[in-house]
Amino acid sequence: MKYLIEVKNVFKSFNALKVLDGVSLMVAPGESVAIVGPSGVGKSTLLRIISGLDNFDAGTVNVNTKKIAMVFQYSALLNSYTVGENISLALHGLKLSKNEIYNRVLEKLKLVGLEKYINSFPDQLSGGQKKRVSFARAIASEPEVILYDEPTSGLDPILSTLVEDYINMLANKFKVASLVVTHQLSTIRRTSQRILMLYEGKIVYEGTPEEFYLTDNPYVKQFVKAEIEGPILSGLLG
Repeated sequence: MKYLIEVKNVFKSFNALKVLDGVSLMVAPGESVAIVGPSGVGKSTLLRIISGLDNFDAGTVNVNTKKIAMVFQYSALLNSYTVGENISLALHGLKLSKNEIYNRVLEKLKLVGLEKYINSFPDQLSGGQKKRVSFARAIASEPEVILYDEPTSGLDPILSTLVEDYINMLANKFKVASLVVTHQLSTIRRTSQRILMLYEGKIVYEGTPEEFYLTDNPYVKQFVKAEIEGPILSGLLG
């Protein structure tokens, strides 16, 4: 099988702190994979390594496509640029005319219901609207892979459901592979075909969403039930 993302035995430390300790994962075309776990276990670091934003110490990372985009936790929009200009940045380097860029930006904004805000600035938008603009920017270049870093973090349940719906819509409409870093159970349940749990720099569980909620894996059981006692808290306190 051809994989779009191949991560093999990757290590990463920040000074003396080991963040990733021999992590391996594969993502196939069109597949939706969630990377889950408590805060501070290296989920976002792994995503940034895959995106090329961070280096790693050892191992191999192959992203077998140039068509890759990322939705950041806090949208990462430039306040001095209009919504349309923010999205058009994703098209830099493509051989498109100004008219083609405008039409593509407008098309993607229509998909997220924000076409009337094309000339607005990010500080004129709500948090949920900014998140939707970041989705439009991610799909503007028509990627094969979208990386999501905590896409529902800080959102209320209604906005979280809306964002999850957009993740599923993009996966279904554009057949993109999705790699979603999250610790939100609803996002895990609604957007993934396969789940990897990361703890203390290692993958401690891999399975389907159905298996995730039935497994006897002590890390998963504690995470799902939000229990204080268990290996996760012991590790954090230790």
